[in-house]
Amino acid sequence: MTARYVIKNGFLVDGSGQPGFAADIEVNGDTISRISRSGIAADEVIDAAGMTVSPGFIDIHAHSDYHVLLNPYAESKVRQGVTTEVNGNCGYSIAPVDGLIKQEREQQYYESYQLNLDLKSLADYFRMVDKHGMSINNAMLVGHGTIRGSVMGRKTGRPTDKERNRMRALVRESMEAGAFGMSTGLAYTPDAYADTQEVIELATVVADHKGIYATHMRSEGRTLVESVEEALAIGKSAGLPVEISHLKTMHPENWHKIETVFGLIEAAQQQGVDVAADRYPYLSAYTGLASVMPDWVFADSTEAAIQRLQDKTVRHRIEAELNEQHADMKDYLSRIMISQCFTDAHKRFEGKTMVEIGSELGMDPLDAVYYLLREEKLLTTAIYFAMNGDNLKHILAKPYVSIGSDAGLRADYGPLFEGKPHPRSYGTYPRVFTDFVKTNIISLEQAVFKMTSLPAQRAGIQNRGLIREGWFADIVVFSPEQMEDRATYVQPHVYPRGIDTVIVNGVPVVRKGVHTKALPGKILRKTR
Repeated sequence: MTARYVIKNGFLVDGSGQPGFAADIEVNGDTISRISRSGIAADEVIDAAGMTVSPGFIDIHAHSDYHVLLNPYAESKVRQGVTTEVNGNCGYSIAPVDGLIKQEREQQYYESYQLNLDLKSLADYFRMVDKHGMSINNAMLVGHGTIRGSVMGRKTGRPTDKERNRMRALVRESMEAGAFGMSTGLAYTPDAYADTQEVIELATVVADHKGIYATHMRSEGRTLVESVEEALAIGKSAGLPVEISHLKTMHPENWHKIETVFGLIEAAQQQGVDVAADRYPYLSAYTGLASVMPDWVFADSTEAAIQRLQDKTVRHRIEAELNEQHADMKDYLSRIMISQCFTDAHKRFEGKTMVEIGSELGMDPLDAVYYLLREEKLLTTAIYFAMNGDNLKHILAKPYVSIGSDAGLRADYGPLFEGKPHPRSYGTYPRVFTDFVKTNIISLEQAVFKMTSLPAQRAGIQNRGLIREGWFADIVVFSPEQMEDRATYVQPHVYPRGIDTVIVNGVPVVRKGVHTKALPGKILRKTR
């Protein structure tokens, strides 16, 4: 029987973590129809001689909710071997949106990208993306911050009974539409204004639909240990799996806490709590410049926050809190590099630290932070250099840690070519092979497991993440020896080397390292 095509002569690493072996793979339609160690005849062949064949990589922690509408080809992800993203992380999802949050988002994305959005629910978004098309698959989480902001705006404090019921209804509606779970970004506003009980109440709705709870915790620094304890308590109380997003220890004074964190996670696992984590292979974080400021600064509205940043009395309060957190403010700000500004007047600051920008503006570095936040309406993004290399090795070696980029898709052209994004947008998966497989921190099979079946199992994605007969044909053909992450902080918009072929739902999206412009990706919807 002649197959649609066969991937021949490759070394199969099937995603299970077990040793690889030589095999041919037959693909019919969107499905893997046969795997054979003795060869398969075919009229059409993809020759994988000298290369590794594995399931397509599943990015368990992505931020491409809006980006896929700007560029459906998913260039920076698919050319790393990613065939599926899990979006809606850190409490921030594109929907459901209403009220103040809807107004802010529509204004931001229209002003920045001329993107017109006409959606309110996750179901609306799914219909929009299905119509638009995309090169890779998209699984969604619903963001707690988006839910809370849609119902309560930027108010602090506990919700009223009416607000609580509305939030529960929006979570339920999103889960019924096909979300895979709920995320929180408790280090950000408005998520940070919620107490633990509020999160448990919403997570219980997610548990009713067999979803997962993914959390960017309240702190990855000073109160890291307490934040892990809160995440575990939420999972235990609500009765659902917990995914600790981008597990890390921020700032030198907190690096020693990693062993305590491992102890908490592993003790909880032994007690029956379903908890795991994910991480990107870099020592710097990427988020808004607004993260420098205390949470209370951003209550009520963007306009109110900007007014606070102009008030000298408020600044004195901010500075007192920051000096309590950071022993050397100038050193702290010297390790914050601006990634993207959205007004032409400030583009020159991209790629420079806050100390350098302060010097250029003739200001104290913290005054320069106030200036950029005010002038850029809080939208400026930044890279924070604050992590430890030995901790990263220990984290990635843990069997329960998946690989996730914590990045939105990018491209070396068009609107997603703006700024100097974190190089993880282009290099996360190749970097694992170059920095951690080649140095024997983890094996080839372990690396593939952490990129494929482990994230699929954590997110609840079915029939993907393994090379199995009858499963979807999401496949990557690559050379571990030739893998090279070429994106840097200075020149981040550079695609990696070493990826030969990427297949999504049976359709080659990358061949010989070149994007085919095919759009076979699907919105993945969770079913109970």
